[in-house]
Amino acid sequence: MLDIAIKNLGARKARSILCILAVLAGVFLVGTTISMNKWMYGMMTAELAKYMGKIYVQQGGSSYPPIDSSLNQETAEAILSRDDLGLDPAESAPLAFIRTERGMMPFIPAEVMVIGIPVGKETVLLGTLEAAEGLNRFDAGEPGEVAILGDKVAGKLGTSVGQTVTVNGHSVRVIGVLETSSMGSVDVAVLMPLEVAQRIFAREGQISSVLLTPNDVQKTAEIAAILRRDYPSLQIATEDDLLAEAEKVMRMPIVYMSSMGVTGLIVAMIVIMSTMFMAVEERTREFGTLRALGARRRMIIGTVLFEALALALVGGVPALGLVFLMTRVMETTSPDIAQLSQIVVLAALSAILGGAFPAWRAARVEPLEALRYE
Repeated sequence: MLDIAIKNLGARKARSILCILAVLAGVFLVGTTISMNKWMYGMMTAELAKYMGKIYVQQGGSSYPPIDSSLNQETAEAILSRDDLGLDPAESAPLAFIRTERGMMPFIPAEVMVIGIPVGKETVLLGTLEAAEGLNRFDAGEPGEVAILGDKVAGKLGTSVGQTVTVNGHSVRVIGVLETSSMGSVDVAVLMPLEVAQRIFAREGQISSVLLTPNDVQKTAEIAAILRRDYPSLQIATEDDLLAEAEKVMRMPIVYMSSMGVTGLIVAMIVIMSTMFMAVEERTREFGTLRALGARRRMIIGTVLFEALALALVGGVPALGLVFLMTRVMETTSPDIAQLSQIVVLAALSAILGGAFPAWRAARVEPLEALRYE
């Protein structure tokens, strides 16, 4: 029966090729959407992991990063000076997030942004991130109009240490380029001393948020509760709050992309069903003859389903290679073994579902009726 199935696929080359291309497109779409969803979630969790045990204070209703937030700097200083909270002053600082270009993803809302941070407090944001070129810290003796660039923004602007970049009409000298970070917001950022960023964007006395680091990480929730009580108009966010908000923002994009992948599989299934149905109709006499020679219905069903699976696999395997190529081009996360297995199973399932009805029709052919079929 297997040799008959393969022979029949080869006998209808044009139809088989079109069906294979449809399967290829469907599997490629599924694989790409799975990779994109995995990449988006990975970027989000990597971004927020840096803030484990930290607390963000920002304007109520703001997103993350808090580009749309605006706080009075006096409020920030009042929070930072409180002795009852048990904060680590060296790892707590006011920050200014200023968008200069919009981005393509909800959790990376800018292709280029400015982050203002007080001189000497760079580790609050960067942690142990080193510079690939130049400095990863500002010079307290000469802050001036200088900047440290994230990895991606340096590549986007084609700028290196010693050159200047234009920020809101001001020429700013680059003193460092950072290594690639696990934080998307840092990679696309132009880091500047807070006072310089405030002056360039006419935001004197205004910041976006305050990043707080407790001395005791176990008291993060307790400190957040105190701040919510004392500052009810502000948004006090811990890592868990940021993660919940980010997942809420990402839910619709992920659902939309997943629906595109499912649609691709449904289209592939319909094409397989149409192809196999036409093949069965054309081979009514053949199936009737096989039945007359003693072939069982399950053998005929198996033949038709094998043809459908062959079409799915011949189209699906090259599609996986295209998925890997696309992830390299888009610099996203490639699917792992479990996801590849999931894609193959989904392709096989679409083939079985698409071929089930034609296979049932083929098995129902009566020998005498088939012999009279023209």
